[in-house]
Amino acid sequence: MKWKLTISPEVFNTLVKLREELEDVIETIEIMNDRELMEGLERSKKDFEEGRVYELKNVGDLDEIWK
Repeated sequence: MKWKLTISPEVFNTLVKLREELEDVIETIEIMNDRELMEGLERSKKDFEEGRVYELKNVGDLDEIWK
């Protein structure tokens, strides 16, 4: 016996949105469980808070920073 399921466009769109939100949650969990990545983010946050940031207007600006 075959079943046929019919859903409205609104329900379909809601399901698509829920799928995207679930993928976002899974990605966030994966990032938060990556110790090396989280440590790098914490170092970057500390650098920013302590003013160790540079504004780059073009690729040539990298040469000035890396001297």
